[in-house]
Amino acid sequence: MSRKKNILMASACIVLGMALAGPAAHAAEEVLTAIRSTHQFYLDGERIELEAYLINGNNYVKLADVGEALDFNVYWDGAVQIESAEPYTGRATESASTPEQARQDIATLVNGVRREHGLTELAIDQRLMDAAQELSGRKYTWHHNREECEAVLDAGYPYGFGSNLTVFTGAALPEIPQRAVENWVDSPGHLQAMLNPDADSLGVGVTVEQGVAYCYLLLGDPTTNNPYG
Repeated sequence: MSRKKNILMASACIVLGMALAGPAAHAAEEVLTAIRSTHQFYLDGERIELEAYLINGNNYVKLADVGEALDFNVYWDGAVQIESAEPYTGRATESASTPEQARQDIATLVNGVRREHGLTELAIDQRLMDAAQELSGRKYTWHHNREECEAVLDAGYPYGFGSNLTVFTGAALPEIPQRAVENWVDSPGHLQAMLNPDADSLGVGVTVEQGVAYCYLLLGDPTTNNPYG
C-alpha cells in the first residue's frame, strides 16, 4: 500500500448469546452467535461504514470491504488473492502478468541473486524451460528425483542439473515470482543450488491451480551427468 492507514474502533462490550445442546447430563456445548456490530470504525481520523459482526467478542468484517477502504485489491480466483500494490477493484487487474511472464520474471530475479553474489548470469535454455513447466504441471509438493531427471532427458537436455521447488498459496500472479525466489533465498539448500558457479543455464516452470502456485527452477550444469542418462 502507498501509505500507512489505521482503523480505530470505539467499542463497548457485547455479551454473546449462549445455548445448551443435548440432555442436561451432557456437557454444555457453546454455540457462537453472530450479532450485527454497532461499533464505529475510523480511517485516518474519519468515520467510515463497515459491515461488521461480533462473534465471541471480536469484530469480523469482509476482507473485500477492508481492501476497498484501504485501497488494496482483493478478489477470488480459486482462493483469496491479494494485490497489495494495486487499487481495489474486486477482480484481477488487467495488468496482472501471465504465467509465462511469471516464468521470465523468476529467471530475471534468479540472475539478480547471482549478480549480488558475484556470479555470472544464466542463459535461459528452452529444454530446461520445457522440463520445468512439465514438472510444475504435475503439481508435486516435494522433489521426485527420478521423475525430474527423466523429464529433463525427455526435453533433450543431456547434462546434470540442480532443482528447486516451492509451493505456496495466497499470492496473486504478479507476486508469485518475488515470493518464489524469496522462498529459495531463505532456504540454504535452495540458495546453494542457485549459486552453483558451474551452472550456465536455467529453466522455470509455473503452474497455478485453485490458488496454489507450483514453481520449479532447473539449473543446468554441463560439468555433471544426469544419473538416468
